[in-house]
Amino acid sequence: MLTLVLADCEMELTPVGMESKGFRPDMVHFSLLLTQDSGLAEERELRTVVHTRDDNIFLFEADAEIPEDFKKFKKMMLRAVRGDTPQGVRVLQGDLMEFLDKQIGRGIVMTPKARKVDPTDLLSRTEDYIVIVGGFSEGDFRSPVYDWADDKVSISERAMKPWSVTAETLVSYRYCSLE
Repeated sequence: MLTLVLADCEMELTPVGMESKGFRPDMVHFSLLLTQDSGLAEERELRTVVHTRDDNIFLFEADAEIPEDFKKFKKMMLRAVRGDTPQGVRVLQGDLMEFLDKQIGRGIVMTPKARKVDPTDLLSRTEDYIVIVGGFSEGDFRSPVYDWADDKVSISERAMKPWSVTAETLVSYRYCSLE
């Protein structure tokens, strides 16, 4: 099972915050469209977690449907924070590190600051993983994920957008070794 965590997402979940300059709910939206339409979601081998900088944690099971329309997505997220959660989505309030400590699997942080590896060499379908991807447009993690992780890796020498790292991680895990 792969748990993909978009951490420290730049997304303030208030009507004003969703429109604020500097916040990037589009990064979360596009990444979720990729995860929820992936082969891993279809196989029920994926859970996606979105952690916002104001410590909202959204758990998206494989059957959660994400609206393709961005305005509908923003409305869905605002409703979810208010308690009107769609099927396959749970909302928690709390510290990311406490949440991660309760997860089962090998923790990996994707960062351009680490050694470059081919993710197909890193992942195996016989093991569970919690892969953390930065959900922000620039900068670095605010949460202490580097201390938590078992490994820190890079799949590119340049900083990639969250949806690109998400896509490469999904495909790499789906087609990695079954040994």
